[in-house]
Amino acid sequence: MGLYIHVPFCGSFCSYCHFARTADHGPEIRARYVETVLAEFELRRSRCTILGSGRRLLETCYLGGGTPSELEPELMARLLAGTVGRLGLAPDFELTAEANPETLTEVTARSWFELGISRVSLGVQSLDPGVLKLLGRACDPATAREGLKRACRIFPRVSADWIIGPGLEREALLAELTEAADLGVVHFSVYILELHAGTRLASLADQGVWSPASDRETEQLYLAVIEHLAALGVPQYEVANFARPGAESRHNRNYWLGRPWLGLGPAAHGFWGRRRYANFDSLADWRAAVEEGRLPEAEVDPLDRSARRLERLILALRTRRGVPLELLPRRGWDTEQGLREGLWEVREGRLVLTGRGFLRIDSIEERLAGLTP
Repeated sequence: MGLYIHVPFCGSFCSYCHFARTADHGPEIRARYVETVLAEFELRRSRCTILGSGRRLLETCYLGGGTPSELEPELMARLLAGTVGRLGLAPDFELTAEANPETLTEVTARSWFELGISRVSLGVQSLDPGVLKLLGRACDPATAREGLKRACRIFPRVSADWIIGPGLEREALLAELTEAADLGVVHFSVYILELHAGTRLASLADQGVWSPASDRETEQLYLAVIEHLAALGVPQYEVANFARPGAESRHNRNYWLGRPWLGLGPAAHGFWGRRRYANFDSLADWRAAVEEGRLPEAEVDPLDRSARRLERLILALRTRRGVPLELLPRRGWDTEQGLREGLWEVREGRLVLTGRGFLRIDSIEERLAGLTP
């Protein structure tokens, strides 16, 4: 099984971010958050025989956010001891934590390594000062570079996030990726900038102060990134993820394989048994539910057989392995049309999306959902 822990704290808000997070926090709030995560964990253990028995080994743990590096080292130690430390671990257990370059200090990085965190995902997004300013990032290029160097020096595996958006020049973007790979980054998550209602970036777009990149510009950059990283020995293995062979995120891989994971913390999602759940986004609502002895779930989706079949199909389609042709709908699905349009290829009896197909994965998924009973 896997474990996901959502840490909702940030030092400031990025202009594009729509995730559940708060910049209103201090030592007491962070300490109370950790104790509430541990209480939620024990609550879920008491409600689940398999989880409580320890028969299922923990293969991966991922601390996301928010910004996990906002937690003091002693709180991170307490958090891990009361969750990961109470479960049986698989021999090749993977422990990942997200961080921002400006908060991954030498002290934090060293303490994380001593706690067993073997993989760090660093939110770089760009090394261009203009792009960083537009995105509302709290660090400048020099700080980002120092964070990358520190992470690569201390941790066995380092992943870094980049964003494809306006203001990017093709050659400059590719040079940034080369620089990070040369420093020792073995995994890249490259996301296309999306506008979400309620964010500062969406407001600027509505006011005409800023305009998103065109679909054509975005496609050219995305396809160039795929080709460039492959030439660096970092091939694409999922829509937004690239890794040197053997450095793929095992935690994310398990999502795509449909394996169970436990989600803890505000806004955390989990998939356990035959149900998918989402915790309350609000820190206060999540905490109140746990303190009252209630599972802090805002939504529960009991997946039926048809929904699980469709989900397996869609998740597999997100990866470079693709899906066996026999699993595709028998009626209404035109494989030949997608081949002509360059959206996918057929390899050894499997349908595998191309880079252009990955860019259109939302519409392909909608098509599948309409055809799968």
